[in-house]
Amino acid sequence: MKSDYGSFLLLFCLQRLNGERSLSALYHLFSGKKSSQTLQDSKWFRLERFFGVWKELELHEIEAVVRKFVEKQWVVPTAERSYLLTRNGKDQLEQWLQQSFFPIHLNGWKYHSSEMLFWYRLSLLVQTLSNVIHRRTFEPIHRHEETFVWIKRYLFAQKRSTRELAGSLYEDIRTLLASISEEEATVFTLRLTSFERIGWTNEQLAVFLKKDPIYIRFMFQHVLHYIMEKVETDKLSFPTLYELLCDISPSIPLTLSAQKTYEWLRKGKTIDEIARLRRLKRSTIEDHIVEIAANIDEFSIEPFVNQKRASQIMEAVQRLQTRKLRQIREAVGENIHYFEIRLVLAKIGDVYEP
Repeated sequence: MKSDYGSFLLLFCLQRLNGERSLSALYHLFSGKKSSQTLQDSKWFRLERFFGVWKELELHEIEAVVRKFVEKQWVVPTAERSYLLTRNGKDQLEQWLQQSFFPIHLNGWKYHSSEMLFWYRLSLLVQTLSNVIHRRTFEPIHRHEETFVWIKRYLFAQKRSTRELAGSLYEDIRTLLASISEEEATVFTLRLTSFERIGWTNEQLAVFLKKDPIYIRFMFQHVLHYIMEKVETDKLSFPTLYELLCDISPSIPLTLSAQKTYEWLRKGKTIDEIARLRRLKRSTIEDHIVEIAANIDEFSIEPFVNQKRASQIMEAVQRLQTRKLRQIREAVGENIHYFEIRLVLAKIGDVYEP
């Protein structure tokens, strides 16, 4: 991976991980591995935006980039293939943050599994309407059977004329793109296919705009997620785009086993009762509860850790600036269990700044 922009994102993530996770953890984050540890890490280190958004990135590519970081004295290795930023590394990251586009609307946590289906629908609908209005025959831009079927049903069910539908869709997109930068709007628009031109790939856009291909890749994904978020939260303002999105369900951010434990918890079962019903160890159910706490916003940890103990743990985390369980346990005392510490870490959110 020869990319300054990719290096920028990796250095940013290493800064967030703060030497407490290995490069493998970073690889699993980008690939969207649905394991309890990766799901927790993405929340604990506030890297949810990057979950599952760079699936083609290989571990050996990450390792090669980090070796360059070491050579440049931007990072120093710690135990277990982890790395801490040096003063030089922090200065370089700050320079990149000030000068480079950062994908603030990227939300891999929420959209990594649904973004492509939404894009397939949107881009095929734009292509279809454009060609129908101009009475052109065309080859579909995507070979995705599920999308073909959906678009056909959608169009047959329409009570609006083709021009009315196209006008509504155009207005939705125009309004949304007017609220972002010209470069972002250009990248997104040039990806679309009309009756007179084929949408460009990220690689073609990179050549045209003289930009890093990975920069273009993340900018497009960032705009796509921005549109999805805006449409979800304000469906009345973007009625046609909402029709493309409303039946696409985001994935539940839990492993299958944790989902089953969550179902029992919602029925009022205790940890020991669930362990007995599922024939699992108590520690396994505790692992599930930590995963649930980290990933389900409305899940309360109060039944498992009281407010006084939670405050002690939070104070220790802020003072020590770490998520290492052993260090926190030593600071709060052995009367507080690791399970309680992990639960508070799962819910601590933006209180902790690596």
